[in-house]
Amino acid sequence: LGGSVCFGSGRFAMAMEDLDMEAELPNQDIPVGAWGTGVAPDVSVAAPQPSQVQAWTDETDYSEKYCDDVYEYRRVTVPRAMVAVFPQGRCMAETEWRSFGITMSRGWEHYDHHSPEANVLLFRRVLGTDPKTGSIPPAMAEKVARREAEIAELEQKRQRMMQEQLRRQEQMANEF
Repeated sequence: LGGSVCFGSGRFAMAMEDLDMEAELPNQDIPVGAWGTGVAPDVSVAAPQPSQVQAWTDETDYSEKYCDDVYEYRRVTVPRAMVAVFPQGRCMAETEWRSFGITMSRGWEHYDHHSPEANVLLFRRVLGTDPKTGSIPPAMAEKVARREAEIAELEQKRQRMMQEQLRRQEQMANEF
């Protein structure tokens, strides 16, 4: 499992490991000036000042890791003021979240937002990922592809259900 020891029962289990090498892999290779590089920002927001990024870094909280059979996950809680400079309507590329002072070893992906709390970011990484390079084990690539196909299929079903519900609502409205 690439250094992670997962234990527990059910679909999710806790992952216990050292501090995930945050201290060993600082953000020095991605300067604050790289904010937004790699992905066009959705809104025009000035890049945060280095002193602001340092303050945010000091206030950021990282959850323990938990895992399923494909990914390990963690929640990152950032100061609420940081949310104003995040891109809207999408997840951040690694260069973006690192430029905001979020520090984790290589291979983590910002994959979703925690709807109830905009300042809680959800990250995942393929089990067994090399924390220094971010490379995933070749044997896991097939599992990841299957998981992504399952998710795409579920999303298609969800979209069809929503369209059907809308059609029924319109039909009922037209009958009255």
